[in-house]
Amino acid sequence: MDQDFRQGHLAIDFPTEPFDSIPRLLRNSIRVFFSNLPFLAAVTLIVFLPGKLALQWICYVLNIPTDGIMAYLLMDFSDLVLGAVVIPAAIYGLFAKFRTGQTASLAESLRWGRRQWAKTLWNKFKVEITIMLWGALMVVPGVVAMVKLIFADAIVAIEADLESEVLMRSRSLTCGHRWRIFFVLLPMMILDLAGSFLVLGRLQGLTHSRLALALVDSAFSVGGQWSTVIVLLLYLGIAGPGAAPETRVKPGQTARRRPKPRRLTIR
Repeated sequence: MDQDFRQGHLAIDFPTEPFDSIPRLLRNSIRVFFSNLPFLAAVTLIVFLPGKLALQWICYVLNIPTDGIMAYLLMDFSDLVLGAVVIPAAIYGLFAKFRTGQTASLAESLRWGRRQWAKTLWNKFKVEITIMLWGALMVVPGVVAMVKLIFADAIVAIEADLESEVLMRSRSLTCGHRWRIFFVLLPMMILDLAGSFLVLGRLQGLTHSRLALALVDSAFSVGGQWSTVIVLLLYLGIAGPGAAPETRVKPGQTARRRPKPRRLTIR
């Protein structure tokens, strides 16, 4: 995997399954998530847990109430900052699993995450602003913007130094696939909404303990890595070698609707 650091991107040099079935992709995402849960939990908690504990300590020092709007905004902001390390690290580890059958070490994965942190954070910020501005008009434009930009994190983690126009690249990749991507993301969005209400309910009962807040917030971040797996498999299904040669999306190209190609299995 040292070659990835030298060349500045992750090569898709393993079989991938084309994105030709929504149920199959969701089943694969669940299988990949749970079969790699120890790695995903470790790479998430090793970053999120200290980060969330530090945030609660800062809130304590500054006397910021745990049930106030400022506390919630800081928690969301910390998710962006910490996730900018964890997402590329998780993708790096999963790439190693797809290649060799074993996930990369935590140290090597986090090294890749640190390498991509600034670029990931900047593009996550642009994505959030874009979705927020479109969502301010109506809910539907915000959802459309989210679907168009869903590959931003994966592009930074995989294409890395090869791609500078990340948002434009994501729009290109999703072109021709957006309705199917939406239906893939729909279960995740429903669970995320339900989880948000659950978290808010739990946090209201935990406002007396900043330690409990940090632990609960970190634990829910582990479950959030399912979305990372979904987006990664979507990306590989559209841009990977499993796509038909005439429809495989390369940097600068626009995706087209494809016929059903030969099916390959991701380990």
